[in-house]
Amino acid sequence: MQKFHLKSNGPVDLAKSCVPYTENRADREAFADGFLYRAFRIDHVPALLKVQNRADDELQAVVVAAGKEPLPRRSRVEQALRRKLSLDLDLPAFYRFLSADPALSRLPGHHRGLRPILKDSLFEALSLAIADQQVNVTFAAELKHRLLSNYGTQYELDGIPLWLFPDATTLANLDEYALRPLQYTRNKSSFITGLARTFLADPAWNHLTGSGESIVQRLCQLRGVGRWTAEYGAMMGLGITDTLPAADIALMRMVQRVANLPHRPTEQEVRAYGAGWSPWQGLVTFYLWRQEEL
Repeated sequence: MQKFHLKSNGPVDLAKSCVPYTENRADREAFADGFLYRAFRIDHVPALLKVQNRADDELQAVVVAAGKEPLPRRSRVEQALRRKLSLDLDLPAFYRFLSADPALSRLPGHHRGLRPILKDSLFEALSLAIADQQVNVTFAAELKHRLLSNYGTQYELDGIPLWLFPDATTLANLDEYALRPLQYTRNKSSFITGLARTFLADPAWNHLTGSGESIVQRLCQLRGVGRWTAEYGAMMGLGITDTLPAADIALMRMVQRVANLPHRPTEQEVRAYGAGWSPWQGLVTFYLWRQEEL
């Protein structure tokens, strides 16, 4: 077991951050009595996290090994926690940016301390984005839960069931259409298992660097990964804050609302409107997704 007191760059609110827009129901339920619970990987080692707010900009966390393999060194675990919980994200600078835009200036008041909880890997983020493609939010969440409950690993901490996303090896070893009984389309099943084989053959895919646009362009070379999937993956798998998933229907609805448009904007119109959000396009999107839930 390792214990941490973690300072964040600006406010952090776990209660707000633990309600993802289209996440599986297991993750939605993993917040109890003020604690956020997660199963996650640190350098391929399964670990369990229990974390709570101790102050406006401070968390207290406990990390335990999920199995027999010991946790990595303490400094590496802390680094993984800071990444997972987006603690180094400069929210004060982001809020100053929002305050200068009349259409967005109310967002910090509604969502103060909201930070993305990142996926363990780019592979996980892209796989979940593929599950999201062309289905409604409710069914997308169900597809994700089925993938976890059939091929992930379940742990428990304080009586809370926690699912760990299946690794690339597990999904790469499946038949191309193995996910069809879970109501994944033939294409989605093929895309996810093929993606697993690609990432297993070249793990460097999980560590792409560069500008948001350059990463999106590289990801779009992968089979089954269109621009929206690449943009979501860069946001939630790599923590990129300046990429805009302009084809997202929920984002289109929110742009219509904040821009007071008489019609739902097209993808091109969202890109034109959102160009002024740089270098925070992804984080503005994240906050607008949450705003739609209010």
